[in-house]
Amino acid sequence: MMMKLGMAYPEKDGSKSHVLMNFEQALDAVKKIDHITQGITKIYYLVGWQYLGHDDKYPDFFEVNAALKRPQDKTARDSFIWLYQEAKKYNSVISVHINFNDAYDNAPSFPDFVKAAALIRKKNGKIHAIEKYNGRACYKTDHKAYWESGLFKRQFNRLLDTLPFLSEAKTIHVDNFQCYKNYAPDVSIKEMQAGRRKMIEYVREKGIDITSEFTYKETEDLSNRPFLGLPREHHHSAPMDTVGLIPASWWCYRMTRKEIIDTPPQIYSGGIFRNKRYRNYLYGNMHGEDIIKPQNQNWVQDFIHDFATVQVPYHFLCRHKRLAIKGFGVNERCEFSDGIISYNQGGRIVQNGNVLKDGDDLCLPFVHQENCSIAYSRNGCNRVWNTINGKYSKAKLFQITENGNVFLKEIPVFNGRLSLKVDPGSAILICFEE
Repeated sequence: MMMKLGMAYPEKDGSKSHVLMNFEQALDAVKKIDHITQGITKIYYLVGWQYLGHDDKYPDFFEVNAALKRPQDKTARDSFIWLYQEAKKYNSVISVHINFNDAYDNAPSFPDFVKAAALIRKKNGKIHAIEKYNGRACYKTDHKAYWESGLFKRQFNRLLDTLPFLSEAKTIHVDNFQCYKNYAPDVSIKEMQAGRRKMIEYVREKGIDITSEFTYKETEDLSNRPFLGLPREHHHSAPMDTVGLIPASWWCYRMTRKEIIDTPPQIYSGGIFRNKRYRNYLYGNMHGEDIIKPQNQNWVQDFIHDFATVQVPYHFLCRHKRLAIKGFGVNERCEFSDGIISYNQGGRIVQNGNVLKDGDDLCLPFVHQENCSIAYSRNGCNRVWNTINGKYSKAKLFQITENGNVFLKEIPVFNGRLSLKVDPGSAILICFEE
């Protein structure tokens, strides 16, 4: 699994950091999530760990947000390193959410980028603030100049000096990493993409993978601020430029049916598919950031729901080859190997005629543990499930909680069929025995 944790963002006046979650609270969440997810490997990218928080002082990322520090530590950097080391005990990798695209004039290195002509410019030669965040103009980097000037190597090497554990984590999340057109000098999207590839390859030479935000599909003919002043978009008919370089993104964005079938999750996977129909039957990696919040008193229950209804089916489907997407609208569905069909209508997953998931009711194989399944019901259900494997004779049931599994009972399995009652909002780990 990969998730984001929202840590902090700058207050509107830019005077201090608004903390969503500090390092101690993050570890508390990591512990609870490890119990819920049965100890599978998880990656957390921390958003707003630097300076005053999210989107502050890019393209720099060399100071840990002091507002997140533990009282007993000397520096916030010490607290961040502590979190990384402690999280390993809970099958979790802590990493960073950063940005190679955005630049703000309050960043210490901003004059260096201006001097190196490493920022996108308008036709009149002025640097172009394409967006605005935290009340500040957000300029964009010219990937070609960023790379050729040597600035990228300098910036990234300094990040590794700041947080050496990233070399062990072996992954970072680079937010919005799309290419913009530079008009002065004229730099094509194709040249920008080549610069981006050089940047990604340099990070990979350090043994680190980049995950990112979108499926990058840029075109030459789209302006930096097209219709309604929105930033440059991705085009559904353009080729996927970073397949094989970026292994995962949060939004599998504007992928065609053919691309989805031809690009297996072992090559490119990620978060929820942006297309609403796709997400109903292809699922995706749950985000986490939207619900894992100390102020959300129901975040554990919300997490269990998303884990059971999004993550578990996604991992199950990823173990099977995508064969074809058929139908349209409510009748759209994806056919997989081993007789599996995942339907848009009703959120149903069926294998060889046996229903494994029916909306928010499910009993799906938990692919991370042999001979185990996970059952869940949002509103409660009492039904018979086919276990697929007819050799089982009994099953032990465990309630999944944030504090660990709680044994419920042992029940018989007759001819591969399991009669199971699930209370509303409950997730149950089922361990089958012959």
